Amino acid sequence: MSNLNGLIPAIVIPFKENFEVDEDILKTYIEWIIQFDIKGIVVNSDAGEGHFLNFQERKRIIKLAKEIIKNKIPLISGLGGATTFDVLKYGIEYRDLGVDYFLVFPHPTFRGGLLKDSVIIKYHEEISKIGVRMIIFQLQEVLGGTYYSKETLKELVNIENIVAIKEASFNALIFKETVEFLKTLPKKITILTGNDNFILESFLLGADGALIGFGSIFTDLQVDVIENIKEKEYDLAYRNFKKIEKICRYCFKSPIRDYKARIKEFLVCMGIFKNSLIRPPLLPLSHEEKEEIKKLYEEFKKGE
Repeated sequence: MSNLNGLIPAIVIPFKENFEVDEDILKTYIEWIIQFDIKGIVVNSDAGEGHFLNFQERKRIIKLAKEIIKNKIPLISGLGGATTFDVLKYGIEYRDLGVDYFLVFPHPTFRGGLLKDSVIIKYHEEISKIGVRMIIFQLQEVLGGTYYSKETLKELVNIENIVAIKEASFNALIFKETVEFLKTLPKKITILTGNDNFILESFLLGADGALIGFGSIFTDLQVDVIENIKEKEYDLAYRNFKKIEKICRYCFKSPIRDYKARIKEFLVCMGIFKNSLIRPPLLPLSHEEKEEIKKLYEEFKKGE
């Protein structure tokens, strides 16, 4: 259960027309995605609209996912909340439902902190007491995250139960510097790229795995790309990723917050989702954007 070295999709969530979670489609979707050689599955993440789900919905999604995947692969859940008290309450219940790892969201109060930030360190120490392995999360600010200083990272890595980091700055230089620093520390943790805008390059810069929303679609091809890289078949990896590179760039173009709806629309094209609805205040895709996605998907199918 500890090998996260590969593709870990952060799945998107289907909604009915009334914006309730469509559990039937979600079950089908999870059954489809776990047929590939993925190293885990993530629910209640940013891609999974965890911030737009209430506590009962998040628990229900965990329960449903666990029933399907059982112990075949790790189940990872995003974890965040208004206060540390809330987060600990959620985390205990997630643990009791069978979650294997927490993806710990950076709290909004983390922004603009000190070099060695005791607020960030104490927060993660409290979560660690729940007894579940943890993935710390360095996230770009446009999606509500923050970057951790080297002094803070050093302290975080030494916390019990912290076993990995998701680095999602969407900045190749920050990613490179973070990886290089982490590799100097005595305690080694798994480095997961969350940079959907340079997935392929992340592995050349030192990533062990990829915990990404883009892994929700074209999953089999991305598994192959990562395997190509690990086998040092770089030309083959490049050719394989080139098939979906334009789609990836499109999903994560500005405004990046709409990537969830774009991914869902590709799943509509694939016949897995019925719609690409996202909850307000986010707005649905325009007719023009849906047509652009359909065109991109048809181009992909022709090139297979």
